[in-house]
Amino acid sequence: MRNLAQLDFAGPDAATFLQGYLTADLDQLEPDRALPMALCNLKGRVVANGWVAGEASHVRLLVHPSVMAILARELGKYLLFAKAKLEEADTGLRLSPDGSPGAVELAPVGYFATPGTPDENHAGFANACAQAGFVLVTEAIAERFLPQMIGLTDIGAVNFAKGCYLGQEVVARAEHRGQVKQQLRRYRFDGSPPPVGADVMDGSKKIGTVAAIGDGLALAAVRSDASPVQAGECRLATST
Repeated sequence: MRNLAQLDFAGPDAATFLQGYLTADLDQLEPDRALPMALCNLKGRVVANGWVAGEASHVRLLVHPSVMAILARELGKYLLFAKAKLEEADTGLRLSPDGSPGAVELAPVGYFATPGTPDENHAGFANACAQAGFVLVTEAIAERFLPQMIGLTDIGAVNFAKGCYLGQEVVARAEHRGQVKQQLRRYRFDGSPPPVGADVMDGSKKIGTVAAIGDGLALAAVRSDASPVQAGECRLATST
């Protein structure tokens, strides 16, 4: 199963157009080192996230496959007057912890992506994301969380010094206040992993939502006022 897919923006306005919508500063765009980024809606909730790389006239977005249609739909609303075209890449992605010619570094996960036939490293990549605290938004949690709630500001996916982008006012206000209603926490689990989107329970009370899964590790957006818990003291249960 793929955990990362690529969308291409090509045309004279590619980077300029995306600068007004993504949380990363595309003035820092590099072809071989991807910038963590997110696309938010007007309410500041993350529609999709991942990485952006490339150059001014050809930009690559690396996101979870399940949100590609959502991302294309949201950006498509604004593409009518831009000299750029959005389409799914005609190749898959090979993921590896080792760099190679043509590879793009995916900080802070410690993996590299290279266009080619998808391979078994996608499973290792998902675990590396969880270990690094990088939530890669899937369809199950799209448009549910501010970037701060799932740790995206902690790993540098939001640039607060750049100009306007979609949802910026809400995201900046949340950052200025210094606290949001939910924050990312790590939990260990035994046995089968809970699905992304499952409830995190403290006794009979829901306190959060599973946002990403690794090997025996779950990242969850949990209420900021919930009591801190040790690994294993909260159960991860599917919503009923």
